[in-house]
Amino acid sequence: MTVDMVFGSVSWSQAAKHSMTKITRLLSLMSCLSVAILLAGCANNQMVSASPDILRIAVAPNSPPMIYKSGGEYLGLEADFGRALAAEMGKTPRFIERSWDRLLPSLQTGEVDIVMSNMTVTNERRSYADFTTPYLEVGQMILVRANEFQFYSDPRIIALVEKKIGVEVGTVSEAYVQRTCLKATVVPLKSPDQAIHALASGKIDAFLHDAPVIWSLSSAGAAQGVTMVPTPLGDDELAWAVRRGDSVTLNKANATIAKWKKNGQLSQMVKRWLPIGQ
Repeated sequence: MTVDMVFGSVSWSQAAKHSMTKITRLLSLMSCLSVAILLAGCANNQMVSASPDILRIAVAPNSPPMIYKSGGEYLGLEADFGRALAAEMGKTPRFIERSWDRLLPSLQTGEVDIVMSNMTVTNERRSYADFTTPYLEVGQMILVRANEFQFYSDPRIIALVEKKIGVEVGTVSEAYVQRTCLKATVVPLKSPDQAIHALASGKIDAFLHDAPVIWSLSSAGAAQGVTMVPTPLGDDELAWAVRRGDSVTLNKANATIAKWKKNGQLSQMVKRWLPIGQ
């Protein structure tokens, strides 16, 4: 019997060659799929190479009137800031979308140059990035069902009651509730725009966020029976985050903020989007 032992009408060597051909084709297909997945991932992550002509601005566009998307266009106070800052730097603005929890990591890994996304300055965040001079002071506010407004007329009551309080994951609001509202049940929401339905459906009893976001939600949710409590809880500062060691971007951003404060441009841009707060 020869080495080419026959299996049916096909020799061993022929069967092996046939199997190897199948394996090669399978590996080739898997390689193509891997490349396709990688390219899709890059598209979803909006990978933009560093360039002296482009200012890569990280945003989580789900917080009107600060930063949001409509008809494919980035709108809001931060969007105006981003375009104006890029012009001051002689660059083209490029908005890079990230989920809220990926904003600072994207900065650290060099995927973006600056975060301009309604970000409150905290000591913890300072450990990951440098922050510009604050451009706005805001407080935390709550959104509630209109028929329960009187109960929350003094918003500090949320620290004392057993209520379901909604917060956006990873925000200062979430930390505030966890630290202060010890009797409450914290209900994490992926985005502020989920708050109106969550309140109307009874999933939550109140929603806590930065004042500008609550103003916008209160207006959008009036027809569904939700409203804001106008008294803020504390004071927070909003600023832009820059990668540690990037003194060029940080110094230019700070110089721009100082210039806008002096010539009144900052106040004008803020008033366009936050008339309630002025």
